[in-house]
Amino acid sequence: MNEIIQKVLDLPGQIAGRVLGSRVSDTLDGFDSSNGVRSYFQTIYSWLALGMCILMVWGLIDGAGDYFGSADTMGMIASIVTSLICLVAAFAIPNVVRMRGDSFAGNHSSMTHFLAHDVVKTNIRLLGELGALVVVTQALCMAVATVFNTSVYAPLGGGESIANMFWAAPSWYWTEASALIPFGVLDTLGASFSMADWNASISGSWSWDSIMGTLGMLVNAVILLAVFHIAAALYGVLYNAAAWIVGWVQNPHLPIKNS
Repeated sequence: MNEIIQKVLDLPGQIAGRVLGSRVSDTLDGFDSSNGVRSYFQTIYSWLALGMCILMVWGLIDGAGDYFGSADTMGMIASIVTSLICLVAAFAIPNVVRMRGDSFAGNHSSMTHFLAHDVVKTNIRLLGELGALVVVTQALCMAVATVFNTSVYAPLGGGESIANMFWAAPSWYWTEASALIPFGVLDTLGASFSMADWNASISGSWSWDSIMGTLGMLVNAVILLAVFHIAAALYGVLYNAAAWIVGWVQNPHLPIKNS
């Protein structure tokens, strides 16, 4: 009976050996829990950046026919300019994802610290940077719409589905931090700690309101970036406090040095 059980337990390894040869075993044997994980995260973020770029370019191309088919002359001219702006953004915005992925290069002290600290803080900063770039791009398109006194074609929403993948952990953290920190300290920042609207429609006119709206979008981009970086710094403080508490529970001691 023991021999039969042993053969059953060995069956997956035998199948893997026949189908994949020694590649799986070599990969597992050579896996580095420090550099290996970081390298995999770099690769994942690079693929996500590529996916975001493809989706944004496809979104730009896919809706162009319908829009230009019904736009007036000024709208078409202005939309050609904004389409070029969005095309540049379709490469510049995903490049931020790739660069944040590259920031994972290096070593870390533990897997917990890497996943709960490095990855979460990186995603918080990344969302702020993506949101700021989206709003700046929309502000540029708004400026074009204002100059041409028309609505324009400025699609950016193709990349939003990829950006949403980074939102889960920061959203949970902000909710918990808002409940943990008393006196509504985070309430003033709460309105700005949200995903940027990637699908905002852009239109402008020769009016003071349109000019101020464009300037307001640029200010909002700066505020959005600042709030997310403040949130990342606050997360670092809370993480360090939680890590100290966990360490103290595991090894209780008085934080007093003996002379």
